[in-house]
Amino acid sequence: ITGDNGSGKSTLLGLISGILNPNNGKIECFSDRFAYVGATPLIIKGSLRENLLYGNNLKVKDKEVLKLVKSYKLFIDDQDEVLDKQITNKSLSSGQMQKISFIRAMLSNPMVLILDESTSNLDYDSRKLINEQLKSTKLTIINSTHSIEEVDYDHHLHIDILDTKRRLRIV
Repeated sequence: ITGDNGSGKSTLLGLISGILNPNNGKIECFSDRFAYVGATPLIIKGSLRENLLYGNNLKVKDKEVLKLVKSYKLFIDDQDEVLDKQITNKSLSSGQMQKISFIRAMLSNPMVLILDESTSNLDYDSRKLINEQLKSTKLTIINSTHSIEEVDYDHHLHIDILDTKRRLRIV
């Protein structure tokens, strides 16, 4: 999904995921297993494990968590891949915090992954890594982005603002 700032991209994602309710009509989805990654990651003061599993009610083995930590290259060397390590938003880079958001989303076993400018604050190599990781999944991914050239997609929905009406254009 692309469009200018204020065109309604984030609102549309909120409607699709059920976070927002429509004023008129209804939205039907084939799943209630959504995960969301936005531009601003949530990091709590606690262990890496607590951050990666925050909000997750599933039983996830450490082996599975560590596999994603390694594949997303969260830390440069393996010695830092300790799940009991205490972290805060001050002890991590912005890229590491964003990668934690992606790993957290993947560990929740979603059917639909909603991305709202989720890689906008990352460097090129991190964006490339995350896009490669996402390509290897079998998820439905709904991605709101300004960097359409960096993602593979099957359908493109562009929201144009013409006067006070929002019009959708599928490209």
